Amino acid sequence: MLAAVDQLTKGTMAVMHQVALLRSENAALRKANEALSKRRRAKRTRIQLGRSLAVQDAQDVIGQGAMGGEGVQRNAVGW
Repeated sequence: MLAAVDQLTKGTMAVMHQVALLRSENAALRKANEALSKRRRAKRTRIQLGRSLAVQDAQDVIGQGAMGGEGVQRNAVGW
């Protein structure tokens, strides 16, 4: 009987540690996702307001257009 309780205790502790690790990983992923969302929102706002973009931002927009995503429409020059 005591052996079964000890096994149950060990299993419960292992699950508790795993839950703690998953919570930590989930928090880190949420934080990274929020930062990415802010960057994307800022880029979209700059595009909508007609402000200048960084070179990488412009390349990303062009790449999205080529892949069928929401990109800037190309003009007659082919940009």
